[in-house]
Amino acid sequence: MGERSRYPPWVGGNPLASAETVTETRPSWHDARVPRGNLWDGVTFGRARRRRRLHRQLRDLDRWYRDLEAPRRARGEAWRRFFVTSATSVVAVVASLVVLHQQGIVVRFDGVGRLVGRGPSVSPEGARGSYRFLATQPSGSRVPVSYNPCKPIHVVVNDDLAPASADALLDSALDRVAEVTGLTFVRDGRTDELPSSDRPAEDPGRYGRGWSPVLVAWTTPEIDHGLEGDVVGLGGSTRVSDTISGRLRYVTGTIALDTPAMRRVLQRSDGVLAARAIVMHELGHVVGLGHVDDPGELMYDDNVGRTDFGPGDLRGLAILGRGACAG
Repeated sequence: MGERSRYPPWVGGNPLASAETVTETRPSWHDARVPRGNLWDGVTFGRARRRRRLHRQLRDLDRWYRDLEAPRRARGEAWRRFFVTSATSVVAVVASLVVLHQQGIVVRFDGVGRLVGRGPSVSPEGARGSYRFLATQPSGSRVPVSYNPCKPIHVVVNDDLAPASADALLDSALDRVAEVTGLTFVRDGRTDELPSSDRPAEDPGRYGRGWSPVLVAWTTPEIDHGLEGDVVGLGGSTRVSDTISGRLRYVTGTIALDTPAMRRVLQRSDGVLAARAIVMHELGHVVGLGHVDDPGELMYDDNVGRTDFGPGDLRGLAILGRGACAG
């Protein structure tokens, strides 16, 4: 006995059917046993009857094609779900790694760790000297607020009133702070920005996208009233909180230097070293060190002739240079 046709049973003339194919005989579009004519069609609603029959056959044909394609569609749907799931998983993993990296966390084959700065090793707690941080992380933590040590700190200079040796003084001070912290400083050139107590952390109109660079401004007490009295320099940084971890970090800062006072310092026999020490002191504030009561440290709140960082300063600066690489 032959196999049944793969075509709907009412479809005649199957070109692929063999001589043994068995097909069922169904009425053609017009049943010869029923008289056909305009009058008879009108009486028996032939036009509507044929339309209903055509619709039934089209529905049967749709059902037949649907059943024929069902296995193929099922396989295609399975592959589609596989690819969508795989792509979604890859995107989720990559996004998670990016977020973790922004938080200073790195995932390696040997485990999970935190990225920190490559500053110099920190001396033991019992080492001589004292230091103090301007700010620490929330919840009573002793961990200081610091810059991201894995990114360079950009610096711009307003040198409209600067003395002739200003560039050399700043470069030397930056090199020394970079040496003892492991931080990287990048000079971005000149600016006309003036120091201000409400300086914005971002100034896209002046510096483009991202955080404003650290500003070093040579100015006067008449322009920056914080320099009035015996104050020769001011320094500090702006901190922000990470929206995910709540961790604080510095993003920009300002140094204001009293040009007339610095000129007088430079006229002394030890003027270059003394002026360099003043700039280093203010850079210490920028990266996160506060004043101490120890005259053996450069971060002592009064200049007593020290021209380089003391042991406590070095310990504090090393800790600041090994902060978390986050943000």
